[in-house]
Amino acid sequence: MKWQRFILSFFYLFISSFLLITGCSKPILKMPKSLPPIIKEYKHVTLYGNRPGMRNTGIYLHEGDIYSILATGSIDVWPRGAPPLYKYHDVRPENGWPLMARFGKNLTFNPLWGSKSVHTYSTYSENLYLGIRDGDVDVYGRPLNTEYYNDNKGSFSVDIIVWEREDWVQITDFFEKMKEKDPNNKAIIDAFNQANRRKGIYLAEAKASKEIEETKKELKKLKEEPEKEKEQAIKTAPEEKPVLKAKPSPVEAKKQDKVAQLETRLSKLTETLDQLEEMKKKFDEERKKTELLSKELAEKEMREKDLLTKLEHGSKTPPVIVVASPKDDCKVESNIVYLSGVTEDNQGLERLEIYINNRPIEKKRGRGIKVKGERYPRRFDFSERIPLERGENKIKIRAIDSDGLSSEKILTVHKVEIRKNIWAAVIGVNNYPHVRKLHYAVNDAKAFYDHLVQYNKIPAENVTLLLNQEANLTKVRSILGTHLKNKAGKGDMVIIYFAGHGATEKDVMSPDGDGLEKYLLPYDADPKDLYATALPMGEISRIFNRIRSERLIFIADSCYSGASGGRTISVTEMRANISEAFLDRIAGGKGRIILTASGANEVSSEDEKLQHGVFTYFLLKGLRGKADTDKDGVVTVDEAYSYVSKNVPQATGQEQHPIKKGIVEGRLILGVIN
Repeated sequence: MKWQRFILSFFYLFISSFLLITGCSKPILKMPKSLPPIIKEYKHVTLYGNRPGMRNTGIYLHEGDIYSILATGSIDVWPRGAPPLYKYHDVRPENGWPLMARFGKNLTFNPLWGSKSVHTYSTYSENLYLGIRDGDVDVYGRPLNTEYYNDNKGSFSVDIIVWEREDWVQITDFFEKMKEKDPNNKAIIDAFNQANRRKGIYLAEAKASKEIEETKKELKKLKEEPEKEKEQAIKTAPEEKPVLKAKPSPVEAKKQDKVAQLETRLSKLTETLDQLEEMKKKFDEERKKTELLSKELAEKEMREKDLLTKLEHGSKTPPVIVVASPKDDCKVESNIVYLSGVTEDNQGLERLEIYINNRPIEKKRGRGIKVKGERYPRRFDFSERIPLERGENKIKIRAIDSDGLSSEKILTVHKVEIRKNIWAAVIGVNNYPHVRKLHYAVNDAKAFYDHLVQYNKIPAENVTLLLNQEANLTKVRSILGTHLKNKAGKGDMVIIYFAGHGATEKDVMSPDGDGLEKYLLPYDADPKDLYATALPMGEISRIFNRIRSERLIFIADSCYSGASGGRTISVTEMRANISEAFLDRIAGGKGRIILTASGANEVSSEDEKLQHGVFTYFLLKGLRGKADTDKDGVVTVDEAYSYVSKNVPQATGQEQHPIKKGIVEGRLILGVIN
């Protein structure tokens, strides 16, 4: 008898579990005995309001399948006996239905808000899961507060149709027949109306596309006829020169008029297609607005539920949340932002939840989990790395105390595109005609140019590359002093990179206190007349003052010491103690950063094994990821300098130490990691 009771119990459990998803509620659609050819698969399921989580419908969708979901029914999401204010809170499809859909077990759910029916496309080849949302859920649709479901009453009756193909004429005809059978069913009426709108666009697109093809063929035919006639004329009288007619014949004029008419028609048809595409976009935008409204209603429900809890607990206060960073409505250029702050509560904190764009971030050990037997902490300090999407990001922090009272704080962070409005000049010279040639300055300039255009995705037209003879004094002055001045606005970013020789010559009027003027040498520099043929640092400072940008980075892989073997030449055949005050001088304007390969009295060396200048080699290595110490996907100037200041001295036996001068407010991004 025991084994018989065990089998009966097991059978009862199996039937109960089966009914949770298939249920025995009445189907919405009165389907014929044999399915119409347009329908690939049909299924009816019941979703109960007191059953949390996602359920497998048993329907397998292939990527690209079009399917429809219709829902009716009602779920009372508040306990019986609640104050009168809350009795009306029953959720119905016609008021926005909190259904969730998910493909497979491990994919992110998609909320199906704000309609009685929905037509959509499958983005994966997986089983379709459905569930009901009451409160917050994780990225898979699993509820974070299962107790919210306990007192829910009622269910949704859901019909799912998988279509053979995207034929909105037949799909609309099907729902029209269903509407005739059940003319007062709101879900069917809504499904018909949506399908009928798509049908109108679908037919108009098909008609316009067909007419465009016919018009193109006719145009092609008309345009080919004169060419054939011309070819025939040449064959029959090849020795004669073609005679230009002052006025076309009546037949030719008629053809030209016809071509003009067809081209006008083609233009109008193309415009019609564009308008239909806009209609589809507006259709989707309307749906998104409805979804947003339904989400806002759901959040209002949550707040009202919290209010009810507060009323039940009398004068007890909810947790206090204080956010240290980031600032609300701030703009950032990185892929992540660090969220830090503290939450406190006199009753003790049960858990802390953090969401980014309504998705809960992955929980770390100890956050959001109450350990049994432990006392609720009154204070909790939080610090989290929050991944950002392009554009607006909503960060929500929610703290719940041991009495069930909760508080929320919402911040907006804007991730802005850093690649736009960046202007750069990249200069590299190897083949000096009047001074010692270099080996790898051009390699450095090309590699830095590729970094900006290929890695940072700065538009190529925003970056000027000058190599060897292109980098003559006139061209360099023009690009730096005129081109960048005219292009870069105050809010733009300017990057100037130079790889080549530097030099000094005696100048008792030097403002740096060392009696020397410092120069960058363009291609045509003559050591016998640096004043006329090279670019003095005083002139560079004046050029920088002409550029309006308050974010300017000047990177120089050169040196001035006159020592042999480096990127410098000796003019006076004597070594001098060079002051680095000239770097402070050119970095003195607002928003300027100067990054040089070595100290003023050091050598900026090239390395045959690296095929680069040592400084540029490590700079590029750092910008492509090695210098990203906080792993936020971008490399700042400070991170890049920290990396080269460690690695360049190690690679040169402590003979070369990069220098950074200047200060810019905020973080200055120099590298984006793809």
